[in-house]
Amino acid sequence: MWHIILFLAFMVICKIICYFLEADSDEYSPDVTDTSEYNQVVDVQMEETISTTQLAWNTIEHIGSEPKFTEEGRIQFVYQGVMFLMEAVDDCLFVNLIWPWCHSCSKYDIDEFARVRQVVNEINARGTVSAFYGITDSDEIAVHLKKHFLLVSQIPNLEGYLKTMLDILFRTARTLDVEIEKYRLQEFE
Repeated sequence: MWHIILFLAFMVICKIICYFLEADSDEYSPDVTDTSEYNQVVDVQMEETISTTQLAWNTIEHIGSEPKFTEEGRIQFVYQGVMFLMEAVDDCLFVNLIWPWCHSCSKYDIDEFARVRQVVNEINARGTVSAFYGITDSDEIAVHLKKHFLLVSQIPNLEGYLKTMLDILFRTARTLDVEIEKYRLQEFE
């Protein structure tokens, strides 16, 4: 008998709680002011957007380099004595900054290729820069670095931002050389 009374009491409490929750939700009404001042449509002049390719071109010029288009449609430029490529597409806000041939080794030197492969895998595991290699028509294996990043006109100090991306590639190339040399020295110990 006490089970039935406990069950009924539980049901009554649940109904009371539901009643108050429904009553609170029905009574909610936000303050809405309906004045002509707030209902006016304000014309906002959107700043003229520039294409990603043109923005990349202008930014490269502002850092003191002379860009030019390659046959493949990439932007090629020299910065601090190193040739870089930039892939920019107008319908995408991201660009690829590529340092081709940042390192190379003979494809016949198996030990060196093993060191390069190990360091490339470690760099890719860090995730900020992609390192990849390819076998060329000559007797060399070329290592390339690629940085994928956002390039929009809303970024403050766009020239400094691009220089930072280039600096990241320089640091990664330095890390690549140092780590390969470390592995080479470890083999001789």
